[in-house]
Amino acid sequence: MATTVDARPEWLPDEYEHVQVTREEVWQALDRDARRLFGLTADEFLRIFRNPPEQYHGDVRFRSLCHVADLIAEPDDV
Repeated sequence: MATTVDARPEWLPDEYEHVQVTREEVWQALDRDARRLFGLTADEFLRIFRNPPEQYHGDVRFRSLCHVADLIAEPDDV
């Protein structure tokens, strides 16, 4: 039997803000972070993020940047 909870968890905000970003803003963020973390441009990062060289395997920074790259990757990048 499922328990019903009427109280809202404290960590949830009262109101959610819907934020939209443009493809260009995501691209700029990817370019900035890829350069800072790996010395790669956004184009270079997008070419390797689906099948990265072994040096990036298990790198938490690389994996987190992959989530950003997924937002702007073209279907043929799959």
